[in-house]
Amino acid sequence: MKKALALLLSLLLVIGLMAGCTSGGGTEPAEPADSGEDGGEEAKTYEFVMASFDNASTVACQLGTKFAELAAEKSDGRIKINFHTDSTLASETEQYDLIKSNEIQICYFADSFGSQLGSTYDPAVIPYLFTDIADVEKMYESDLGKTIMQVALEKGNVHFLGTNRRSPRLLTCNKEISDPSMLKGVKLRVPEIQPWVTVWNSMGASCTVVAWAETYSALQTGVVDGQENPIDNIYANKIYEVNKFIMNTEHMNTLNKWFINNDCWEAMDPADQAILQEAFDEAAAWANGALAELTEQYKSEILADGSVKWVEVDKLAFQQAGAAGIEEVKAGMQPETQAYIDSYMGN
Repeated sequence: MKKALALLLSLLLVIGLMAGCTSGGGTEPAEPADSGEDGGEEAKTYEFVMASFDNASTVACQLGTKFAELAAEKSDGRIKINFHTDSTLASETEQYDLIKSNEIQICYFADSFGSQLGSTYDPAVIPYLFTDIADVEKMYESDLGKTIMQVALEKGNVHFLGTNRRSPRLLTCNKEISDPSMLKGVKLRVPEIQPWVTVWNSMGASCTVVAWAETYSALQTGVVDGQENPIDNIYANKIYEVNKFIMNTEHMNTLNKWFINNDCWEAMDPADQAILQEAFDEAAAWANGALAELTEQYKSEILADGSVKWVEVDKLAFQQAGAAGIEEVKAGMQPETQAYIDSYMGN
């Protein structure tokens, strides 16, 4: 009886794991159609859950909406993507476990990717390192980038779909910081990304890890003095209401990395994989094209009433101030990553 019970439990476990790619979120083969004279079968249908931790008005979420629309259109409705924004399903860090276990099927990771799935491999996680977004794209297209995505597959069970550009990260604060020496003692909110803590602390700031959902209230109550984010996040989450100074540091040029659960990807017919990939590529191209216009729109609306000050800074001075922190982070990375950084920096 014990052996029979163990076998039954094993079978139930296998069925439960398979169910993640079926009804309610995943890929589900349609029932075979009635055979005609040619004996053909009805094409598969798929239903995916896609999650975002960002506000629905951000560029990334607009991309996600377009991606879902295009996937349905190009597949004649056979590929359905249910898109949930505003952390309604999970925070960015919670998504790592959910997509790995197939509780969600599609999501993107922003800057925490380099400290999670790309840990010790991804140099894009280092503030003040890459000075141009094209340089980051070039890195992900390189052999190092291919290694990073292979590591992500092995650690996270995710298939890489592609990237979209983000606007540069900017420093905001309750006081003007025109010189890096003015960072001394500033209580700076950062996410749970150790390379960021290392670099900002090396510049004199006092970093405090605060969840993004709690950042507005932390700034409002004085728990922290400042934070840093792309302008669409500053706009969408009204950070400018509690931080009246925006420093144009552009200290990180980064990309959103989009993934699908690898088990679900492998379960798709190759022709349907191609449809999904084409839909993503088209949506990402649209988002990249719209980014500059949307960024300028957000900036204009933030500055419209004159209550917020836009502060131009010497970006090279800030980069030099963070040099010791950059070196400290680099020392803990893989040899091939260290070599890439040295080559990029001309060392």
